[in-house]
Amino acid sequence: MIWVNTPALFDLSKEERARLVNFNQVLNSGELFRYREDGAQSMCKQLEDQFACHFGKDAAVAVVNGTAATRLALSALGVGPGDRVLVSAYSFIACAMTIVGIGAIPVPMDMSHLLHLDLASASRQIEGVSAVLAVHVRGHAFPMAGLRRVCDEVGVPLIEDACQAVGASSSDGRAGSVADVVVTSFQQSKQVSTGEGGLVSGPLSMVERAYRLADLGAVRRAGRPDWDDDSAVVGENLRLTELQAALALDQLQALPHTIERQRAVRRWLWGDLFDRVQPIRSQSPALDSGAHTLLLATTPKSARAFCSELASSGVLAAVVWPRTYMEFAVMKREPSVKAGVRIGGWPSLSSSLAPRIVGLTVSKYADARALERVADAVNRNADLLEDPRGQ
Repeated sequence: MIWVNTPALFDLSKEERARLVNFNQVLNSGELFRYREDGAQSMCKQLEDQFACHFGKDAAVAVVNGTAATRLALSALGVGPGDRVLVSAYSFIACAMTIVGIGAIPVPMDMSHLLHLDLASASRQIEGVSAVLAVHVRGHAFPMAGLRRVCDEVGVPLIEDACQAVGASSSDGRAGSVADVVVTSFQQSKQVSTGEGGLVSGPLSMVERAYRLADLGAVRRAGRPDWDDDSAVVGENLRLTELQAALALDQLQALPHTIERQRAVRRWLWGDLFDRVQPIRSQSPALDSGAHTLLLATTPKSARAFCSELASSGVLAAVVWPRTYMEFAVMKREPSVKAGVRIGGWPSLSSSLAPRIVGLTVSKYADARALERVADAVNRNADLLEDPRGQ
């Protein structure tokens, strides 16, 4: 189906190719591997440097996807089998799955209210934890300073998952800027997209470990791998290509303009077109990345009905995450997930709200006619929604 509101925030077919300077440069050079033979600076390295600057970190390493970035971040921080990691219960399953995959125990953090982590609960759970992974949702960045203080009190590293929040900010600063480490994704639906890809950014020593783990464990000398060096380790091949990096770099350099356009589109949608609907609002809606509108359905059944009704009008809406990570069958079978729930308790608010939170994407490409069709479909089905301000 051709949707009125495209789910992609970046569509190569709609971009003016001449403006994709870095992408065209790689195409013309024929150098697709980050360790280039032509002597030019790697696009991967440029992307890493500019994202490190964006997040206010020492360094970064670009890898094959956001899940790999999260695994590398945890491993580079020394998290391993049997360690506990606090993780947002309301998050994409890959977040907890990565923790399980390295043999650690995911301990769920519940929400105190919509999109905000329960800091009081996190304070009670923090003892004995090796890391905290806090996940931003669909272009909405929640304030991180409180969680930062909780972690600092016991010396636990804090990781921000900004996979869905590049370009968003809260009253505490830009998503990814408050934590020790930040991970992000370049998957098709993300703000900066190359189909797949990811990045981890943080302190230099941590990034150097992550870089080595992602580069088959080698020590690089003039671009050549050395596995005889005492610093070499057993690693994986998780490198990003030059073509992906160049495409991401073009988008990152255009990000301020893109975010400005997305915010303007959403202001119009919310202010002039929605007449019967209250969207879910972050603490600072004006600082959201702007491409996503979140709505709260009255029940899980109403959420499904709402999405179905909008689809009949050619408007794409979907439940963001239909349940918390521990409620999927594959995770119910994992002993470490069960152990994490015993330690942290059941995240009741996250569990009850997850199947009712509906996401609606309206990108920078939306024109007036598309916005009017989206608003009309939403307004006609407003009876399936409720005002989220009491949640």
